[in-house]
Order: sequence, then C-alpha cells, then structure tokens
Amino acid sequence: MLIGLAENPTCIECGLCREVCPVFQIQSQEEYSPRGRAMLHSAGLQTLVFYQCTLCRTCRVVCPIGHDPNGEILRSGLIEAGIETPANQTMIINIRLYGNPFGPLADGELPKVLTCC
Repeated sequence: MLIGLAENPTCIECGLCREVCPVFQIQSQEEYSPRGRAMLHSAGLQTLVFYQCTLCRTCRVVCPIGHDPNGEILRSGLIEAGIETPANQTMIINIRLYGNPFGPLADGELPKVLTCC
C-alpha cells in the first residue's frame, strides 16, 4: 500500500529497496542504495552520494512501509550547505540564466553536453 507523500515513516532498513535501485545495481555499494542513503541521512551526514539517486522512487514502491528517500529535499539541503558537484553548479547556473539545464541554445539546436548531478 502506497501512503501519501505527507506521511514518511522512518526507514526500517529491511533492504528490499536495494534490488530495485538502478544505482545500487551498478555501484554495488551500500551507501548508494536507498537504505544506505537513509542511514546516512538519519546519521546527519551530508555527502555527494545523495546526488547519485535517479529520483525514480522505485524504492518507495517496493518498501513495505512506503518510506520515501526525499531525494529532492536532501539535495536542496546539500546545495544550501554548499555541497555540489561542478556539473550540478553548471546546471543550476544554466537554469537561472537560460531557463534550461543545457545553456544557450538556438531554435532547434540539440544540446552537446548534458549537465546533471
């Protein structure tokens, strides 16, 4: 049963999320799993690991209690603390200046570089 986003129970660290997480599938390290990120967050640690999440929320779908890792909120906190990747800084500057994450584009032009986290 999927609960509302306003309710977010604390992660019970069961690990079911690990098997569906695309980042954990590639990295195979606990800190990159949703459970690992939840543990880092509950310990109050701010790290670039939080930028590795794809924000797909597949982990929330399989979670037996409906825990949401709140990736957007965690990233917002990182930005406020000045913890950013160079690509993330470029993306935010481009959005503020040009209204898109790619930078200046002519009509119909495809971006040459995809800036991301």
